[in-house]
Amino acid sequence: MDDLLVNRRELLRIGGVSILGGLVSQHGEAASVAPQAESCIFILLQGGPSHIDLWDPKPKAPPEIRGPYQTIRTSVPGVEFGEPLSHTARVAHHLSVVRSMTHRFTNHIAGTYVTLTGSVNQPDQDREAHVNDFPGPGAVLNHLTRSVGSVPCSVSLPNWLSIPGPSNRMPGQYGGFLGAVSDPLVIEGDPNRNTYQPLQLAMQAGMTKMRLNNRLQLMKQLDQMARRLEVELRRKHDALQQSAYDLVIDGRVREALDLSKESTHVRDRYGRNKCGQSLLVARRLVEAGVKFVAYNAFNQEWDTHGNLEPRYKQIVPPIDQGFAALIEDLANRGLLDKTLVINSGEFGRTPVINKQAGRDHWPNVYSTTLAGGGIKSGQTVGASDWKGGEVADQPISPADLLATMWHQLGISHQTEIRDSLNRPFVLSRGSVVRDLIA
Repeated sequence: MDDLLVNRRELLRIGGVSILGGLVSQHGEAASVAPQAESCIFILLQGGPSHIDLWDPKPKAPPEIRGPYQTIRTSVPGVEFGEPLSHTARVAHHLSVVRSMTHRFTNHIAGTYVTLTGSVNQPDQDREAHVNDFPGPGAVLNHLTRSVGSVPCSVSLPNWLSIPGPSNRMPGQYGGFLGAVSDPLVIEGDPNRNTYQPLQLAMQAGMTKMRLNNRLQLMKQLDQMARRLEVELRRKHDALQQSAYDLVIDGRVREALDLSKESTHVRDRYGRNKCGQSLLVARRLVEAGVKFVAYNAFNQEWDTHGNLEPRYKQIVPPIDQGFAALIEDLANRGLLDKTLVINSGEFGRTPVINKQAGRDHWPNVYSTTLAGGGIKSGQTVGASDWKGGEVADQPISPADLLATMWHQLGISHQTEIRDSLNRPFVLSRGSVVRDLIA
């Protein structure tokens, strides 16, 4: 099998499954609501972007609060953004900016976990992912979808978020108590590089569909002993193995990852960098039928305790350009109405600039931006106080935001999922934010 580029280990890994990964829990029943969105792109700017310098400027506050940037007008009268968001300001009429997000966790890992799961059952400290964690949204969708096809339900790119430690696994992204079989498919690599060939979803010269199928059948025969494990795990394993085979044969995902199919103009609009090109890949994956695409900013990239201004000159332009291009591109292609886009950090930054010319962790109030998928556009929801330090109106928790996401995807946030001990958990204990819904 040396000439088969997708080897046995890769076939098993594609679905995020390990045959020794433990028992698979029972399926939850997805209580449905009328869907407004067919897919979701979830952008996580991990590290904590400053709401005051970006989405919720305070132009009348003193300099130590206002920060180094001017306030700029957007395409929505009366709504202003921070100066670094010049591209995004142009598409504000497509956006709904929540300026009253809040939770109590000041640690990056804890903040990321509550952002992706809504769960507050955790310590406010560094920790690694655990099998008892609440599953991330991509894993939940994998679990509820039941069928496994040639196009994956959930994808994470361009990397997992990691934490220094034995496993490097940051909680909130994985299957948690649903089991590793529900992990999203991770597509790693920099799509701005000419050498970008994630997953190696191709057959070498001379490898025909029949030959690949024969190898698949042989592999199944060789695996008979190993696949006498728990019945449900075996069924899942077989389905994911077949899905990996289909990924190679079907070609839709392979086509979506081939950015040579895009014009130079489109690629330039997104920005010739890892962020911009990853968001372009996200759009192409949604077009190919992927239901949930997570874009993960590099680990704690937005953690700016010092030298905020020079750091933002490096990290804001790629997301500003790429995010605006994504929104415009989806709108121009008629995809925005059915694609929910969420852009958030795990918390914001302190209202007062510190002695290192930066801002520290601040979960008391921060901003999250949504677009498309039945979300009301051209508005702000909630408000922070005069210095961006506390919620002044309509506090909204990560659980509320996730409840709204599930609602727009046509799944009740009160849907129950069960762990390996058959204990029930609802998808979100928050409430749908009705002011966000068109």
